[in-house]
Amino acid sequence: MGHDMDTDAITLRFTLLGRLRAWRGSRELELGSRQQRTLLALLLLREGRPAPVDALVADIWGDRPPARAVGSLRTYVSRLRKEIEAPGPAGDGPRVLVSEHGAYALRVPPEAVDLGLFRRQVAAADLARAAGRPEEARESLRTALALWGDEPLTELGGPGVEAERNRLAGQRLAALETRLTLDVELGHHITVLAELRELTERHPLRERLGALLMRAYVLSGQDAEALAVHERTRRLLAAEFGIDPGREMAAMAEGIACGTGGTGGTGSPGAGVTGGAATAGASACAGPCEAPDGGTAVGTGTRTGPRPAPDDFLRPAQLPRDLADFTGRDEALAQVIGALTGARAGLPAPGAARAAPVVVVSGSTGVGKSALAVHAAHRVRGHFPDGQLHADLRAPDGTAVRPASVLESFLRALGGAGRPVPEQQADRVALYRSDLAERRVLVVLDNVEDPAAVDALVPGGPGCSVLVTSTTRPSGLAGAHHTHLGVLSPAEALSWLETAIGADRVATEPQACSELVDLCGGLPLALRIVAMRLATRPAWAVASVVGALRGRHRLTVLGIADLSVREAFRREYGRLPAPLRSVFARVALLREPDGRFGPTAVAPALGVPADEARALCEELVDRSWLESARPGRYQVHGLLREFAVSIHRDEPAPRADGDRPVAMLFAPDGADTRLGGRSFRPSHDLREGLAS
Repeated sequence: MGHDMDTDAITLRFTLLGRLRAWRGSRELELGSRQQRTLLALLLLREGRPAPVDALVADIWGDRPPARAVGSLRTYVSRLRKEIEAPGPAGDGPRVLVSEHGAYALRVPPEAVDLGLFRRQVAAADLARAAGRPEEARESLRTALALWGDEPLTELGGPGVEAERNRLAGQRLAALETRLTLDVELGHHITVLAELRELTERHPLRERLGALLMRAYVLSGQDAEALAVHERTRRLLAAEFGIDPGREMAAMAEGIACGTGGTGGTGSPGAGVTGGAATAGASACAGPCEAPDGGTAVGTGTRTGPRPAPDDFLRPAQLPRDLADFTGRDEALAQVIGALTGARAGLPAPGAARAAPVVVVSGSTGVGKSALAVHAAHRVRGHFPDGQLHADLRAPDGTAVRPASVLESFLRALGGAGRPVPEQQADRVALYRSDLAERRVLVVLDNVEDPAAVDALVPGGPGCSVLVTSTTRPSGLAGAHHTHLGVLSPAEALSWLETAIGADRVATEPQACSELVDLCGGLPLALRIVAMRLATRPAWAVASVVGALRGRHRLTVLGIADLSVREAFRREYGRLPAPLRSVFARVALLREPDGRFGPTAVAPALGVPADEARALCEELVDRSWLESARPGRYQVHGLLREFAVSIHRDEPAPRADGDRPVAMLFAPDGADTRLGGRSFRPSHDLREGLAS
């Protein structure tokens, strides 16, 4: 019987947080030359993920590897296997250091490596702190930090190791900083003063450390030393970044200058540095105070630019690529950008609470919600120096992505791929909000269907903003700013067309281009499909495409590669509740002389009272299948109307009222002659579905 891979791996132990060492049981392994040990370290740091050979060569030797670098790498792998792999039956392949598709991977559980144990303890501390158990969090961090030596990856070299060494050092510093914060909160401020002084000297631009040292000084009765820390930090930040210290340091300095102390007048060692202490001192002082030197104390923390994020904090940059040809939408773009950043123009009043802004961009399928959101996010990313998170809440198969899965992805983006993530969604939410409580991160949530999903993904602190796109207009998001996108105006569509196919081409056939925009209904998806076709066929006249669009099969023409207006409509139509699908398929065919219709036309078409017909139409408006310019009047986009025609053509309805064609039944004041002579009477099942 062969060995179990997990049993082989679990008997191994490795250390990375000092000198690289390895043991099998109680026997320390011989790891070979410096470059061979560097290879092992790089594989351990990838935490089981395959490392391509060319990436390993670059990480070990840089951009000038020796001629036989790949051969040397294979030799190192062979030698490491002799030490690492447990003896097994003849013919058994490697179980720990494995090869797959031109890459190598080291398969050991996280607890076999001191780095994995460190991250587990830090995650446990995060959870304990979020749950209000600071003593437990402090002990977990002490355990985590005890795993470290003086420097990670000692005696190893190469570009890959240098980058990882800096990253690991940042993680250690973050854990140490949090432990010191808990020390101060729990009343051990005098004990940690010397350690804090040393750290702030080594990291003078790290504001959080400076604020922590200030607080420890204040709690120890050393106000002059606290003010000196503030002044030193202020000068350094001004010289390096052109900004002032943040609210926490400024509030403490103002409290001292006002004679109320920097702890809000209580001096309580339990006042949290990251909680109420952020505004400590400010509440006792209504305006600028005279500083001890006769000047004016900094009391507002007003900044002239974004604060630098802590150097240990992973800054995710997950925004999709911006569209180079994005054009128009000036008003909607200004609304979104203003809502995302407007609250940052000033700080809230002392003691005031402010939630993270939530901005919702809604609109029908193909109207360009995601494109606008991504463009706006790129425009404002400078306001969010701690990173940008992005998630598509619709899976490739069309199903909704669970918030718990998104939270897992976000937590790993914020804390590293190997970060342990809690099993329960509530714990993930708590940890996620703790991570972002003092950060400035933009969260973009695309294709949201359920407002409850947004609630779980909204950070708790005021420094973040959330940008949501949705086909529906989610009414369950309290305090959200809503921007609804309609189709492009003719001027916007023509301007975009100039960008997409060239201004000369548009100028050569202005009439054809205007008709093209009209036939596409100003829908960005339709315009993009046509532009892609024209761009790949430069010899084609625009008029030839217009001729094809004039026919009965316009939706068929509006498709290229994996883009199709009909398929986009069909997918979204399938997500509607069955009763609403039936409602849309019928009301979309209504058309009175002004191109709109009202509840009095809808009611007989559906066989329901007028007030119920209005309610159903409003629900379709909320889901972006109907538009409503004023109460009680509805209209359908021309391409959606054609889609509804295709539904009736592909899914024949039962005949009834034989003398009245469907268009006349639905539109007593006007008929669409293209709909044919079928007729319809609402079924009992439809009535029951609507009633439910």
